[in-house]
Amino acid sequence: MRLGAEEAAERATATAVVLDRLSRLRPELRLRVALPETVEIALPEGSDRIALPDDAEARAMMRSAPPELLVLFGNELPKALIEAAGRARRPVMMVDASAGAAPGHRPPFRRFGQPALLRRLERVLVREQASIAPLLQLGVELERLKLGGMLGQPPEPLRCSEAERVSLAALTRTRPVWFGASVPPGEIEALVAAQERAQRHAHRMLLILAPEIPETAAELAAELSERGHAVACRSVEGEPGEETEIFLADDPGEYGLWYRIAPVSYMGGTLNGGSAAPRGPFEPAALGSAILHGPQTAPHGADFARLDEARAARAIHDAISLGEAVADLMSPDRAAVLAHNAWAVISDGAAAAETVVAAILREYDAARRRKDA
Repeated sequence: MRLGAEEAAERATATAVVLDRLSRLRPELRLRVALPETVEIALPEGSDRIALPDDAEARAMMRSAPPELLVLFGNELPKALIEAAGRARRPVMMVDASAGAAPGHRPPFRRFGQPALLRRLERVLVREQASIAPLLQLGVELERLKLGGMLGQPPEPLRCSEAERVSLAALTRTRPVWFGASVPPGEIEALVAAQERAQRHAHRMLLILAPEIPETAAELAAELSERGHAVACRSVEGEPGEETEIFLADDPGEYGLWYRIAPVSYMGGTLNGGSAAPRGPFEPAALGSAILHGPQTAPHGADFARLDEARAARAIHDAISLGEAVADLMSPDRAAVLAHNAWAVISDGAAAAETVVAAILREYDAARRRKDA
C-alpha cells in the first residue's frame, strides 16, 4: 500500500482505520505500507513500514517481491510503480481519491494528466459523488468507479466519573450551560465578553471554562472576581454554586465530563490561534455537545470542514458573534440539530471505512484467484 506524500499527513488517521480493519479481518495478510518519514501512523502488528520508493526502487520491488495487490491512497499516480506493477501482472487500485483535494482553484484531478495510468487501475474509490464525473471525463470506466465516502471512525468517547456527571447534571439542570475547551490566554477576554453578552438573553448562564494552562486558574479566578464576576474553581470549590457565572475547570483529565454537561462547546484556540495543543472537534461530537469554532482551525482543519459542510458546527469570528451563537444555541432544538449532524458525520466515516475495506478484499481475492487459475 502506498500513501501519496503530499496528502499523507492528513490521511494518516483514516488510513490507519483501514489498515487495522484489514488486519483484524485477515490476520494472515502481510501489509507493506509506504509512507514519508515525517508521517506518524499506528500500524497493525505484523505489518511492515517502508519508505516511499523512488522510481528505481519501485521497479526493483516489483521485480523481486511484488505485492498481490497495490493500493494507492489519495490522488497520487506514481508512474514507475504502476507501470512496474503492470509488468509484474499485479493489480492496482486507488482509494480515497477526491476532486475536492485539489488545492486552490485547480481543476479536479489536475495531476491525473495521464489517462493511460488511470486505465491500468482495477478500481477507484472516491470520497464524494462529485469526484466521479471528472474521472469519467478522464477515461475511467464507470464500472471501475465506486463511491467510498470520507474515511474515519467514531472516536472513543472521553470517559468521566458517572457519579460526578450525575451530581453536576443535577446542579446545572435548570441553567443554560456552555463550555470553553482548552482556552488559551489570548482568548480568555473574548470568552468572558461572550459570556456577558449571552447573559443578556439568559441571566443565569453558566460558562465552564477550561484554561489551556490549568496552572493559571487561581490567578484567573482572582482577576475575574475583582472585576465583579462570580467565579468558582474546580480545584477549590469543587462544584459551581447557584450564583456562579464562570466555573474554571482546571483538571485536564475531565474534558469528558464537561462535554457531557454542556450542550454547547467552544473549541479553544480557533478564534485567535496560538494554541499549543488545540483539541479536536470530534471529542464533543462523540458526546453530543454542539460545536462552536473560530476561523483558526489548524491542525484539525479537515475535521472542522467536514462538520461545517454538514451543518454540524457553527463558525464564529469574534466575541460578539460567539456570544450571539451561545445565546441562540441555548434553544435545545437548535443545539440538538448540530449535535445530531455531528454524530452523523463521525459515524459515516466508519461506514466508509467498511466500504473501502470490503472493496480492497474483493480485489485481493480476485487477484489470488487469477494467479491460481
